[in-house]
Amino acid sequence: MSALRADLHVHTCLSPCANDDLTPATAAGLAKLAGADILAVTDHNSARSLPAAQAACREYGLLLLPGVEANTREEIHLLCYFPDVETALDFSDRLYEALPVFPYDPAIWGRQLVMDENDRVLEQVPKLLTGALELSLAQTAALCREMGGIPVPAHADADSYSLFSVLGGWPMDVDFDLFEAKDPAKASLLVEKGFFPAGKPMLFSSDAHRMEDVACRMCEIDEDSPLMQLLKK
Repeated sequence: MSALRADLHVHTCLSPCANDDLTPATAAGLAKLAGADILAVTDHNSARSLPAAQAACREYGLLLLPGVEANTREEIHLLCYFPDVETALDFSDRLYEALPVFPYDPAIWGRQLVMDENDRVLEQVPKLLTGALELSLAQTAALCREMGGIPVPAHADADSYSLFSVLGGWPMDVDFDLFEAKDPAKASLLVEKGFFPAGKPMLFSSDAHRMEDVACRMCEIDEDSPLMQLLKK
């Protein structure tokens, strides 16, 4: 199999910081139009958009890589990818239990819409999904792996919610096989200066929160990628 084009970091209207019109079906359709082969829907601390995304991807002939973007206790974003939607939903339930409870006003934070594949609203999630979990980076990565998933630090070189901004470099207590970079030049410099270890493959994705950003940046996934192995399970 030749390398496949993938956008591995896309939010939907389930994430309160994403636009309401970025439904799972819309995300899949836009990814297809942009020439993607693989789409990963990765909402904040939840997988509840994945059933609709899976149905839409099947209609459009896309491969869905089920994912969640966890926000750890340190406020580091960690992409967690799974071999199937059911496992991602189980992981999501575990994260929901670890989310803090405090007054949540959709008018302030944004709505959290669970949609079906036909863009019908099924429900709104009552607990704010962008909060920091009561799980550390190491604990979240371990849980992901325990459930058969692959944890990947999100936008690891970014100025917020990243390994670099929070820890100042690669963590001492947990390792990762690959990481996502926001700025390829900056990420390469961090590797060159020894902040990140050399030899770790870098992913580049859109981190889309708006329709116009879906698949604006993609990477290629080849046979040797551990993510390809998830897709084959």
